[in-house]
Amino acid sequence: MNNKLYKIGMRAVHQKDIRAAITEAKKNGFDTLEIHLTSPQFLPQNYTNEQLADLKSLANKNSITLQTHSEIGQSMLLADDILRDAEKKKLKKMVDFSRKLGAVSLTLHPGKAPSYYSGPGKSTTNDNVYVKHYNMLFEDSIKHIVSIAPKDLFICIENTDNFKTDYQKILNTYLKTGKVFLTWDIMKSYSSFQPEKKLHEDRMLFLKKNIQHVRNLHISGPSHGGLEGHEEHFISFFEMFKDKNVPMIIEILSLEEAVQAKKIIRDLEF
Repeated sequence: MNNKLYKIGMRAVHQKDIRAAITEAKKNGFDTLEIHLTSPQFLPQNYTNEQLADLKSLANKNSITLQTHSEIGQSMLLADDILRDAEKKKLKKMVDFSRKLGAVSLTLHPGKAPSYYSGPGKSTTNDNVYVKHYNMLFEDSIKHIVSIAPKDLFICIENTDNFKTDYQKILNTYLKTGKVFLTWDIMKSYSSFQPEKKLHEDRMLFLKKNIQHVRNLHISGPSHGGLEGHEEHFISFFEMFKDKNVPMIIEILSLEEAVQAKKIIRDLEF
């Protein structure tokens, strides 16, 4: 396989603004830029429609494909009605922002249920106790996404730490609609970093079954560090996606390490 077929991207977290992030991506040889909507300078309310149109044009002129990523605290598992309504309004705002910016995808996290310590080194989460209730909350959120999903933006659910088997089963049904898609974080699929063997196996079966619905890849070393020394973990994933033409975002905060990771990927033969 020619690994240069992969469009490799960087993430924007601490750059001055979107314009600076686009310039930095172009200068450092990246094809794609994923903008995190957590940082204050990237919040949708900070940009007018005219500014978004200008940034869309700048990205196009520089051949940079734009993506967006929801703010880290976003959740599909909020139990309070007021908070759920606010979350749905925020999602609509992120979707509108992403479309005006010309982004091709928006990545969302499932979110996490409240967690309680139950002794030294022990904890439990509400979705392990109230399983049916949290499955209902997650499915309601997915149904809402399907109801508002536009044709020109892939809304993708990421396999975060809380990507439980029950949530995978729910997604199995709605991926078939063509209205909701997947972002796959390769680092979270390293078998050696999975605390539960069964959960890892379930996730890998889910990925193989739904690989056609993946629209974005994330890659990094453990704890979002560099790739050096971890190549053996992700080559098999490159093989899985070799014919899929899926962009790959390097989720490493340091620009220097992200550039080094890009070189590692480009130099690999698989």
